[in-house]
Amino acid sequence: KVYSQLLTSPFKKDPSTLTVALQMFAKHGIEQSIKVFHTIEEPNLILWSCIIGLCAKNGRPHKGVELFDQMIANNITPNEITYINILSAISNLGPTALEKGKQIHQHITQHKLDSNVIVLNSLIQMYTKCGEPNKSIELYDQMIANNISPDEITYTNILTAISNLGPTALEKGRSNCTRKR
Repeated sequence: KVYSQLLTSPFKKDPSTLTVALQMFAKHGIEQSIKVFHTIEEPNLILWSCIIGLCAKNGRPHKGVELFDQMIANNITPNEITYINILSAISNLGPTALEKGKQIHQHITQHKLDSNVIVLNSLIQMYTKCGEPNKSIELYDQMIANNISPDEITYTNILTAISNLGPTALEKGRSNCTRKR
């Protein structure tokens, strides 16, 4: 009832209001949020990013990837938030989504967002969860070489990547953390 009233109000095109509506519906089931999203005329980047993130967080990562592809097909250029959300969806899919993750990584590089520590953290996590911990370590090494300061999340993600390599990689992790502080 509230949503139908919203659709007839002056706020029906307000991204902030619609984002809150999508989040509210997600608390009662992501399917409802997806239905509501599809009723929005010309969703903007904020709304696309929101629904992709909600799908990633609420057990529908495949749908998040599908929606990302639809967004691209609609000529909407992703931003940092969009990339963080799609990488979360891909991370949740695991190794079967590695190729899609690599495509997203290329997009990020093309849009020159590969110096954003939060985006890099998401990439490191995605490669680790998709079974490529060596790529995660390579990204970390590139961060350091490019004078991008790691944060707590970076260290958590890179240590997870190293632990996925097994005990022989522990020494590398220890020396990296000590050397890079």
